Amino acid sequence: MSVARMTKVSILAPRAMREELVDRLHGLGAVHVNDVASASVEDEELRAYHVPFEPETRGLRLSIARTDFIIDLLERLEDAKGGLVSGFLKERVHLGLDEFLEIERDFDLESAYRELEALDIELRRIESAVTALEEDIDAMLPWEGLDCPLGEAYGLESASFRPLIASAAAFAAWEKEVDSRCPRSTREEAGRERDRVYVAVIVHREDLEEFDTISAEYGFETARLEGKAGTVAEEMSRSRAELEAEMENRSRVEEGIRGKLPLKPQVLALNDFLHNQLAKEEVKRRFVHTRSVVALEGWIEESRTEEVHEEIETLGTSTDVVFSPPEDGDEPPTLMVNRRRIRPAETLIELFGIPNHEETDPTPFVAPFFILFFGMCIGDVGYGLIMAGAFWLALKKLDVSENVRRFLRLFMYCGLASIFMGVITRGYFGIDGYLGVEGKSLPAFMKFPGTMDLLYEPIPFMIICLALGLIHISIGVAIEMRDNIKHNSLWIGLCEQGTTLLFWLGIAVAAIGFGIGVKPLGQAGIYIAAAGVASVILLSNVKSKNLAGKFFGGLYNFYGLFASTIGDVASYLRLYALGLATIAIGMVVNIMASLVWGIPVLGIIALLVILLGGHIFNMAVSFLSAFVHPLRLQYVEFFGKFYEDGGVPFTPLALETRKTVIDK
Repeated sequence: MSVARMTKVSILAPRAMREELVDRLHGLGAVHVNDVASASVEDEELRAYHVPFEPETRGLRLSIARTDFIIDLLERLEDAKGGLVSGFLKERVHLGLDEFLEIERDFDLESAYRELEALDIELRRIESAVTALEEDIDAMLPWEGLDCPLGEAYGLESASFRPLIASAAAFAAWEKEVDSRCPRSTREEAGRERDRVYVAVIVHREDLEEFDTISAEYGFETARLEGKAGTVAEEMSRSRAELEAEMENRSRVEEGIRGKLPLKPQVLALNDFLHNQLAKEEVKRRFVHTRSVVALEGWIEESRTEEVHEEIETLGTSTDVVFSPPEDGDEPPTLMVNRRRIRPAETLIELFGIPNHEETDPTPFVAPFFILFFGMCIGDVGYGLIMAGAFWLALKKLDVSENVRRFLRLFMYCGLASIFMGVITRGYFGIDGYLGVEGKSLPAFMKFPGTMDLLYEPIPFMIICLALGLIHISIGVAIEMRDNIKHNSLWIGLCEQGTTLLFWLGIAVAAIGFGIGVKPLGQAGIYIAAAGVASVILLSNVKSKNLAGKFFGGLYNFYGLFASTIGDVASYLRLYALGLATIAIGMVVNIMASLVWGIPVLGIIALLVILLGGHIFNMAVSFLSAFVHPLRLQYVEFFGKFYEDGGVPFTPLALETRKTVIDK
């Protein structure tokens, strides 16, 4: 439950050794570099020595843009991989460290980019031509029955050709208007489509203005068939031939691009390499530069000071390294250090916000409670087995990043917790109770002493939920007391948080004593709770400077504590409600399946569809609820007692890859 202790490191080196120094720091992956360059500009004494420095990154950014272009183009033409899981997985490349460091030298990016750029330009031209031809064919299709050559129609001297798209409802009225107001016109209906009429009209030029006015009054459109010489059928045939030729060209170009797919692993690795080179250049902005030296300041884990010192010393005696503890006002970055088994829960902390450097890392407490609460919400052996098996298989088979692996491992543990809670609550695909009452459908050995029936005897499980809630929030208050004692004083910690814990301890002891029938223990709990009430009223407002303020402030604190305790602890009943919902929905699915069992022939098919679909739906909904609600209990009820977050993540200058796995 620790946040790594940080040490400040200051390094001074000759300017000529700047590149080698950055390489060493990048290889170490241990130093979080601060932006001291900005601070030096504001310091009058340092400003006189400071030489402005701007790293040359244009070439690197151009190369990164080219690798991004190649990757996007290849992935666009790559055959899509089927499957739900593979749809969101990104391809990863495995290389040795030496291979990765030599990738820029071994791969001819310029040549690959030029060749693929030319293919992409050609492909875009073809796609544009295909789109234009398809639109042209679609526009001519309704006029296919018009046998007049379009070149001749548009070339008339004394008359004008108008291909109109008319409304079928208004067509008859329009015809009457045209016949009366434009007698020197003739028309031919080319076809009809739904509520549209396609009509070709030849109008004498002296009547053209009147004709256009009538057509506009009725809201008719004029089709665009200009620029074509033959009949519509001939023009369509010509366009279809051109379209077919362009489609063949597109297939040829696409095959040319697909032929470059073997380059993709190298381009992915090169993209990662270039991003690392860019990070090494960008970090130089944070150095203080003078004409002869560079200076940097940063943070490292206290346990790695000797390693860093030895590595920097190899640069020569002209390089100076100084380590110092954090000073008042410093804000060291935060690095959570946890054992492998609970490390997956760090992802839940990061979703909320990492702790600051003075806070306790809550991961060791979040991990077991989140996993247990998740299992209580699912509470089914069958669902738990499927989840644990699926996530275990994903861990073994999928080539994913470490962050994704943490999530998979966390949910595998959640699946195991669901199995355990399913045994306790007699959850087996919702079978319990659906054939009769009070669990008659389960064998006797599955209902051993200690198991609970959420449907017919819910009180014991509800009490467990409340007890776990009280324990959970008590741990949060205890962590706050520890931090208060560490950073303020023992007295403040005992008065502000210790009194709350004493009150809750009394409630817990009394509940246990009366619950198991041991009256003296229950009475002892009442006395402890009473002492807690008195201590909250008299001591919790210890920072007040006068006696009346201490008393009335303490009285108000007790009122708030009493009200919040009821609300906070009651929130944990959602664990019971969600566990009950999982079992109840599973039972309903089983009942529906049993009703169709007797249907001849189709009964078996219907039964399988209902069972599979219903239980998959139930498991999916339960999984979502089991993630969201236990997470809410962590973030609101638990973190609300002590957690402030606001930490700056520890991000050392180090080798980082997104698409490449460096095999050791």
